Amino acid sequence: MKYIPVGRVVAGHGLRGEVKFKYYNEAPEGFFRYSSLLVRQDEVLRELRLTGVALRKGFFYIEFEGLDSPEKTSFLADRELFVREEDLPPLDDGEYYDYQLVGLDVINQRNEKIGTVEQVLHIGTNNIILVRGKREIFVPMVEIYITNIDLDTSSITIDEEALLV
Repeated sequence: MKYIPVGRVVAGHGLRGEVKFKYYNEAPEGFFRYSSLLVRQDEVLRELRLTGVALRKGFFYIEFEGLDSPEKTSFLADRELFVREEDLPPLDDGEYYDYQLVGLDVINQRNEKIGTVEQVLHIGTNNIILVRGKREIFVPMVEIYITNIDLDTSSITIDEEALLV
């Protein structure tokens, strides 16, 4: 079973054990589908059941079952929280989760490896992949630059010449 990070606890909040949570996904409505999250604690994943969720100013404020004081939630500070891969919302054709792209080989149209996707950046209108190889390059995730994404072969094909224009 695969576990996917969906966000990070940035701080405790209030006296009832609520935490302030930064959700990684750009579409916040997807978060409301989760009834529990997982946290890595002493090399074991511990399930945390949600009892309250509110979205305010770009952050989620979450309450967990049995964690009803700041002392009981202090271990969550600056921790990533996870979901099971099968619990992720389905995507439309041509859409990918960041974790699916990170680590893929980036090749040119002559099938020569340029590097590996290190990170997906969410900046402005288009996402950008950071490719690390002999040099670091940034590739906007639009069709004129990315000609193919193939998860089966773990590769992304880019048009290097279009990047140079």
